[in-house]
Amino acid sequence: MKVAIFSDVHGNLTAFEAVLADIKLQEPDLIFFAGDLCVFGARPKACLNLLRDNNIPAVYGNTDQAIDNRPLLSGDISAEEKKRAETINNIIDWTSAELEAMDRAYLLEIPFHHRISPSSYPQDDLFIVHANPRDVDQSIHPTESIQKRLYGEITQPDDDPDLRHLLSDLDIGVMAYGHVHIPNVRKWGHVTLANISSVSLPLDGDSRAKYGLLTWRESDGWAISHQYVSYDIEKERQVLAQAKPPNWESLSKRLG
Repeated sequence: MKVAIFSDVHGNLTAFEAVLADIKLQEPDLIFFAGDLCVFGARPKACLNLLRDNNIPAVYGNTDQAIDNRPLLSGDISAEEKKRAETINNIIDWTSAELEAMDRAYLLEIPFHHRISPSSYPQDDLFIVHANPRDVDQSIHPTESIQKRLYGEITQPDDDPDLRHLLSDLDIGVMAYGHVHIPNVRKWGHVTLANISSVSLPLDGDSRAKYGLLTWRESDGWAISHQYVSYDIEKERQVLAQAKPPNWESLSKRLG
């Protein structure tokens, strides 16, 4: 069994089309989307249509949820945090206006998780979520070595109590997720954590779009690989400049 999983499209149609074309070349048995489809990009409706037209099952992400459930601003946050939150809310409002009522209804119907059982043993199962098994917000960071290389320090060690809270009840083999936009495979206890990274807005220093390819063999279990897909970033930058969603210049730089 071969399963292709991609995540975090963020309204970037150029990258989404390139990734989907590459996935189809791999001839997987199943294709899944792991959330964050529309917000932070120039063409949210076109991305939603492409996912829906290809009948790709999905789980929802934090920005998908935010379109109809905007996060409330706390009164005790700093001025800098408040400005950032207001910018994000403006982008969410713009994205929502680009979508039709049926599009927003489609996003609301997307489930929180998918579970794939390649055998009769739960410990072989592949569990697909956006960020973690409990919600779409709390991040599971990459391996300690990658944290040290990218962040300059270990921000979430293997013995972090937050990880125990998020993962200790899992009876699965592999959890595939996105959210943090950094490709990696991290072992935690008996569970393999496969961050399949992002189609757009990379945070690993590599501007290519990325997705995960997970292959099940009864003799070996799950094999996990990350696929890197080049696409026309300048084309997407031009679309951003034409559409001008809020904060588009910053979003353009974040493409890589």
